[in-house]
Amino acid sequence: MHARAHPHSRREWLYWACAVVALGVVFGTLAVRTSAKVPTASLILHEAPRGHDALPNVTTPLVASPPVHLSISALSVSTNIVLLGLQPDHEVMVPNNVTSAGWFRYGPTPGQLGSSVILGHVDSYRGPGVFFSLKTLLPGAIISVRLKDGVTTYFRVTRVVEYSKTNFPDALVYGPQGTRSLNLVTCGGAFDRTTGHYESNIVVFSDLLRVTNAAT
Repeated sequence: MHARAHPHSRREWLYWACAVVALGVVFGTLAVRTSAKVPTASLILHEAPRGHDALPNVTTPLVASPPVHLSISALSVSTNIVLLGLQPDHEVMVPNNVTSAGWFRYGPTPGQLGSSVILGHVDSYRGPGVFFSLKTLLPGAIISVRLKDGVTTYFRVTRVVEYSKTNFPDALVYGPQGTRSLNLVTCGGAFDRTTGHYESNIVVFSDLLRVTNAAT
């Protein structure tokens, strides 16, 4: 059972719950639930080893500006970004096609302090979605996000984790962790043909590496 709440309500966290609908497109829902507990990951797919090079202390101030484009060269991903808000029933909107990613606009601009979240579909009955290969992304890979104001932010992947949907760490993915982070989320794990749902979510965690402006 999911609680319905305003996005700014304290201790309310949003999580990704994609679903494949028979003869339909993967258009899952992001629902609100109350949970401040950070559970153990179901499965760490990839993680940077201990002693991994520390990221530089990026202090470049960024003004709020919506992201418009996402690139992950290691996966040959280059896609526009749509803005995701809340539906009237307080569930999070999702991209209306499987080829575009979506930014949850109630979070920080990518590169600002906090956890910015971009979501995308893994597939549909027609074929792979924009984040189909997300689970294969390795630590050290670079993710770039161009903002509407011309600034481009670059993030370095630190780990890739598969979480059971029944144990999704809302606070960890959406909440502030004292860093400038970008988290990518899609569906994954086993597909339950009875319910038409994937049983897990794939989350890519990354931290800000550098920032460039349009003139750089």
